[in-house]
Amino acid sequence: MPKRMAIHHRLVKTMLLLVCALIASGCTKTYTDYSSFITEPRPVVTATDYRMSPPDTVQIYSKRVREIHLHTEAISPDGKLTLPLLGRIFVAGKTTEEVTAELELLAQEFYEDADVSVRVTRYSSKKIFVFGEVSRPGPYAYNGANTVLGMLSMAQPTRIADPSKIMVLRPNEDGEMIRKMTVDLDRMVKDGDTLLNAVMEEGDIIYVPPTTLAAVRLGFQQLLLPFQPIANTISGPADIEVAAQGHSSYGSSQQE
Repeated sequence: MPKRMAIHHRLVKTMLLLVCALIASGCTKTYTDYSSFITEPRPVVTATDYRMSPPDTVQIYSKRVREIHLHTEAISPDGKLTLPLLGRIFVAGKTTEEVTAELELLAQEFYEDADVSVRVTRYSSKKIFVFGEVSRPGPYAYNGANTVLGMLSMAQPTRIADPSKIMVLRPNEDGEMIRKMTVDLDRMVKDGDTLLNAVMEEGDIIYVPPTTLAAVRLGFQQLLLPFQPIANTISGPADIEVAAQGHSSYGSSQQE
């Protein structure tokens, strides 16, 4: 047998073993830590008060203290705001209610009836992460009201994503994944079942896996990389080939 044909046969055999292994392993493992993410009554926002940090942007309202009315500023790296009349104020790690109370107290030295309201206008310090088979992977701003469905609608799973095995991961302060649950995007979107549309917390991670066939295709691509001339003679399923190249979004119509 010619050497090139022998290599070809060994490569095909390896591929078949890879396919069998992937199919035997089945889909991504299902995680069921649902009680860690879903509570009753269902919260509208996270139970943890949002605490400001650099470089969040805040805006101050005050009808009576004109010097600071509509003042907008990003929190500096040292955790402070520099305000007209009131000076440098440390705000990092505090809620808007706590900062409002402090500013009102300071402003009362100049105005007896001082009124102050503080709100975050740009959330930049805390993140939620979305990875895997999505069109827009990476960090997203955490604002205390993020939900699983909302994050997926922004990240947009691709056509080779497995919508039934999406993983939501919650690490602890040491980075260990202590809580995990699997959600079915199709059930949420097509059936209206939003039971697992949890309100997310800072640092949560969403991972969107590929389908089993797509995982096989991606495995082939990695395996065949050193043998590209031979690999060109071996094709995978046509729909996976198109999807891997086109990265159309979940739910979009497929072009003929």
